[in-house]
Amino acid sequence: MISEVASVLGIPALAFAISTYIPGIQRKIEARIHQRIGPNILSPGFWSVFKFIFKEVKVPDASLPRLYNLLPLLSIAVLWVILAITSLTSFHILSNEIGIVGFLKLEEMMYVILGSLSFSIMGWRMPYIDECKGTPFIKTLKISLEQLGAIRSFKMITIGSFPFYLATFLPFIQKKSIFLKDIIGEPFLLSLAGIFGAVCYFIGYLIMIKEYPFSITHTKADVIEGPTMELIGRYRAIYLASTELLMITLGSLFATLYLGIAPDINNPITIVENLAIAVIFPILATFVRAFSPVLLFRQIYPISYVATLIGVIGFVFALLGW
Repeated sequence: MISEVASVLGIPALAFAISTYIPGIQRKIEARIHQRIGPNILSPGFWSVFKFIFKEVKVPDASLPRLYNLLPLLSIAVLWVILAITSLTSFHILSNEIGIVGFLKLEEMMYVILGSLSFSIMGWRMPYIDECKGTPFIKTLKISLEQLGAIRSFKMITIGSFPFYLATFLPFIQKKSIFLKDIIGEPFLLSLAGIFGAVCYFIGYLIMIKEYPFSITHTKADVIEGPTMELIGRYRAIYLASTELLMITLGSLFATLYLGIAPDINNPITIVENLAIAVIFPILATFVRAFSPVLLFRQIYPISYVATLIGVIGFVFALLGW
């Protein structure tokens, strides 16, 4: 029981601590690519959380302001549970693919709900319908920036993130099981299905973390911050912490599913290996974002379809046991 409690509390806490360094590492690498010095490694992540904690909190112009502010905390709780699940592989009921996918869907839905609740001053509808001669916007319903961000988030859930979830199923398909205990210790990545699945997983990872080039849900060019625009003060700190933890959690999940390395409190080396692999993913994502503009859905959909096709090929190979 002591080791189980230590796994549930200690491993996610360690992942959370490491995640606060990720934004600084990303910004430093990106700055070097662009031939700049870049910020201190601790500034964008670790110190930013403390900076926002002590800022003044404003009541958001939302239908349910308390729920709006606390939703990022739900996201952290969901990611914490996923990390706990992957560290408790001996529990047949808890540690399974269905639970992991279900919790990740809750994390994705947070952005849709945030955008539906919020309605900031920058997102108010235009008071007059634009009826100028020749305009394509006659009698068009004007929606807020937050609502537009929520619509984009919903599109990403239905189409964009599909490759990621497909890739998470492949190791279980090959083993014909939904339980993590059946795939731990065996590197699925070394199979032909694992290679195709890893490519699909990485593309899905880029979409799931909602950063460049897949940051259309909160791009600064038009919707500013989208659904999270009114998160201020300590609630902004919680949101930033959740985005950082998401990057580590998805990287840790790859190590568990594709390399068979689940963080085990009784075997500390597995924790080091798992989290080391988890850190590699946001670093690789940095090289992508450094050379990529924000993609529109006309580019995101084809990329998602191609990634899904790669995943389907991996699915066939997994069924064949290759």
